[in-house]
Amino acid sequence: MSEVSIEKPARRFLHICYCCTDDQEVAKFLVDGLDMKQVMRTTDQYDSGAILGLDYDVRSVGNFVYDRRGPRTSPAVEVQGWYDPTPVGEPPADGLQLGIQALGFAVPSVDTTVERLTALGSTVTFDGGSPTDARHATVRDPRGVTLDIVEDGSLADGESQMHHLRINVASIDDSLPFYEMLGFELLTRSPFDNGGFAGVDGEVDAEVASLRLPDEPFEVRLIQWNDPAGHGAHPSDPFHAGIFRAALGVDDTRASYEYLTGTGATFDRPPMQVELSGTPVPDMWITFISDPNGIPFEFVQRPRSIFR
Repeated sequence: MSEVSIEKPARRFLHICYCCTDDQEVAKFLVDGLDMKQVMRTTDQYDSGAILGLDYDVRSVGNFVYDRRGPRTSPAVEVQGWYDPTPVGEPPADGLQLGIQALGFAVPSVDTTVERLTALGSTVTFDGGSPTDARHATVRDPRGVTLDIVEDGSLADGESQMHHLRINVASIDDSLPFYEMLGFELLTRSPFDNGGFAGVDGEVDAEVASLRLPDEPFEVRLIQWNDPAGHGAHPSDPFHAGIFRAALGVDDTRASYEYLTGTGATFDRPPMQVELSGTPVPDMWITFISDPNGIPFEFVQRPRSIFR
C-alpha cells in the first residue's frame, strides 16, 4: 500500500451510511440479496447527536454489514436505524438530482443477483450497459434506495464486493479539488450520451469521473449532467432516508483537521471523541467535512495498522 501524508489524509472508505426505520430488516436484505455479512450492531440506546450537528439526544442504531472480505478489509454499509427522530424524506428517485444517487456492488452474475433482489421486493429500473461497466443493472430496493449492480467474473458464486458510490455533482471541475485534497486519485474521466442507467431517457450530454483512495478499490463516480442539467440538492438532515454520508479512514483526525483548516478548508464541526457502544471498536475521533455539493464525509481515526 502506498504511503499517505497528512496533506492527503484519507486512505480508504470505512462505511457508507444507509438511513432507515428498520436496521435489522435492511441488514437482512443485504445479507440475503447481496451475500453480505452482518458483523456488529451498536447498542440500542439514546446518545448525544452532537457529532451529527444535532443539539439533542437521539436513539439511533448502527448495523454494520460487510462484503466477502470482512471488516478489516472491506468497507461496510452502516445501516443506521433512526428511531428517535425517525427518518424524513425519501431516497432520490430523480436521476438528475444532485447528491448521492446510488451504491454499487460487484457480483459474479447480474442476472442471478437481479432475480434474487426482485424476489425480495426490489424493482429493476435499468438492465444493460453504462458508461463505466459493460454489464450493469440499476434496481430500487424495497425502501426506494438505488443500487447499481455490476458484473465481475473474477468473483465466485456466493460472493459480492462493494464497488462504487455514484454521486451527481454540479461541476466535476469544481468537485475534483475537494476530493483530491482528501486523498482521492482521478482514474478516468470521459463524456457519455446515454443516461439510461440513471433513468434519464434520450440522448444526454454528460460526463463521468471515477476516483479512488490508495488503500481500497471502492470508487467514487462523479457525474455531471449538462443536458438535461442536474438540479436540486443533497439532503441536509442526517436522518434523511437513504444513502446520506460516507466515512473515510484517516490516521489522525485532529491532525488532519488542523492541517486542512490551515489551508482554508471548512469543516462542518470540530473533531469529537465518539464511542460505538456495544461494538469492539474503541473510542474514535471523528469530524465531518462536506463536498461542494453538500455531501458529508466523515473522518474516522482508524490507524492503518489495524487493516490487513
